[in-house]
Amino acid sequence: MVNLNETKIDNLKGFDWNKYFEYNSSHLIKLDYSNNKELTEKEKELITPSIRAFQIGEGSEGKHLKKVVEKFAKKTNDEEYIKAMDWFVLEENRHSMTLKKYMEVYGIKPIEKNWIDNVFRFLRKLMGLECEVVVLVTAEMIALSYYTALSNATNSKLLKDICSQMLHDELRHVVFQSYTLHKISIIRNKFINKIVREIRKFLMRITLNVVWIKYKDLFEKGNYSKEIFKKDSLEYLKQSIDIEKTGELILK
Repeated sequence: MVNLNETKIDNLKGFDWNKYFEYNSSHLIKLDYSNNKELTEKEKELITPSIRAFQIGEGSEGKHLKKVVEKFAKKTNDEEYIKAMDWFVLEENRHSMTLKKYMEVYGIKPIEKNWIDNVFRFLRKLMGLECEVVVLVTAEMIALSYYTALSNATNSKLLKDICSQMLHDELRHVVFQSYTLHKISIIRNKFINKIVREIRKFLMRITLNVVWIKYKDLFEKGNYSKEIFKKDSLEYLKQSIDIEKTGELILK
């Protein structure tokens, strides 16, 4: 598994996320879409269901997210956070467009709806910023294992390059969102924080089981057993909760 400390962010409180996002947007892995013969038909059949689902899941206008972000930023006097979240939404949409472009190379038609994505979007809008971020960061932690498995599942260099970029971005997204949860938790009752952490554990267990059932073949081809997938997902969650508790990323 990849590890959150691979981001090497040693001072989350003073980290300039806007500067990072801006730099990252101009230093992307170069993708060569000209080779459309890398995937076999069997590989195409294998990746189609999951890549369709993750493509639609990565894309969103983020209207509700932006609304609750602005409210939180005003409350905490942190206007820079609004800009950082705008960058985050742009980066997520770039992910969606990258996957869509790859799908077009191989004639994989995108889908308009996915029930898992619909459930996630519904949950995100139930309450305020914390609800949005908890659901988002859960999906991003699952994505860390998914893009690793997807990279391993075929011999497509283009797909491996795409997954490398996704993993680079999502790793930092998890840290970014986990630190947001820290900013929320430090101004709240400790008992409520414990309840939220238990909810996060429950949501992660439900999500990883649903994703495994839906895309088991892809994960197994990508060198994941259910036990490894579960172990990695819960370890990502533990690291995320550590950031939420301490406001720090422990570098080993």
